[in-house]
This record gives sequence, C-alpha cells and structure tokens, in this order.
Amino acid sequence: METFLIAAKVSEKTIRRLSHYARCLRLAKIRGDSIMTSQQLASNCGISSAAVRRDLSTYGEFGKQGSGYSVKELLVNIENILGTTAPPSVIIVGAGSIGCALMESGLEGTGGFSYEAIFDTDPAKIGSHCSGKLIRPVEEIRDVMRSRKEVIAVIAVTRGSGQAAIDMLADAGCKAILSFTLEPLTAPDGVEIRYLEVSTELDILTYALRRKERAD
Repeated sequence: METFLIAAKVSEKTIRRLSHYARCLRLAKIRGDSIMTSQQLASNCGISSAAVRRDLSTYGEFGKQGSGYSVKELLVNIENILGTTAPPSVIIVGAGSIGCALMESGLEGTGGFSYEAIFDTDPAKIGSHCSGKLIRPVEEIRDVMRSRKEVIAVIAVTRGSGQAAIDMLADAGCKAILSFTLEPLTAPDGVEIRYLEVSTELDILTYALRRKERAD
C-alpha cells in the first residue's frame, strides 16, 4: 500500500509514543513477525489500540482494516517521521561512572544510534579507555562537530560542571544536548536541552503503585 507522510506539528507525547512503537516493531522484527495489528502493537507497547490508530492516522494510511500493518514498512515509516533513518552522531561528555555505564550499555535496539566518542577534562582519564573507546580531551569536540552534520551530546558530568559543559558544547556548534545533570542549565537560542529526570519517573511510578493499592 502506498503511504504518505503529512507534515504536522504534534505533541511531545505523540513523538514519545511513536518512538515506543518503533522499539516494539524492532523487537517484532527480531522475533520474525511480519504483520502486526493495532491491537497487537498496543498490547506490546502498553498503549491503547485507539491511541495507536490515532497516532498513525496523523501521518497517513499504513495498513488495511482487519489486515494489520507490515512490521517492516511501518517501522520504516515511523523512522522517517522521527527522522531516525540516518540518526545523528551521539557523543558523551563526562567519563565518570554514569558516562562509562552509558558507553558500556550502548544503544543497541535504538534504530541506528551509537555512542561515537567520549570526552573528559580529567588528565588522569584522558588517554585511557571506557568500554573500548578512547577517552578524549574535550578540546577535540570541535573536531567532531566539524566532521559530522548532526551531533547529539549527552552530558554526564559531576554536579556543578553542567553549565561549563553546555557553554563549551554550544561554542563548538552542538545544537542538541541531553543532560543527566538536573541542575538548571541555560543555552543560547537554537540549542535544545533535554533532561533525563529520574525524580519525575520515580514520581510517576510511585503514583502508579499507590493508585493500584487503592484499587485493590
């Protein structure tokens, strides 16, 4: 079936769900599934089938009613929507416990993302290796920015060092930053900062636990 993508501004929640669908579809491909209904996709992702159909209909018609979706084609279409068919390079700033744990866990199953390099300011760490990757001085980040069209930087520095890392990355030309540091950070216009907020996820899980307790 011919598919088409509609340029539309959608909510961040929708983008998050699309990313979740893509992860579930990648797992389905690994299992060898070729067709998946909206009900199956919803069940695998923990999302209502109505939400699945509504999200996908925003961008076009990807399957036939009663026949389901081609896993391969739907995954390609969602990755096109998200822009992850050729994902940006990802680097880590901070070769401490969090940075090295991220490098160790890798980004397998994310549709092509990978950690390309890790940087630090500590002379004692520079030149050593973290999960097989050479720890490079932060001064070399600018070289990476010049050689890559798009770069997402993950900040995993110690508390109090986040703003200095933001300033350095922005000055080097980085436009997208994910911070594991929860301290308030500011960046110039045109630089997008996202935070991995563990406390927020804990709040959500606590609420879910308490709601279930009340229901029981």
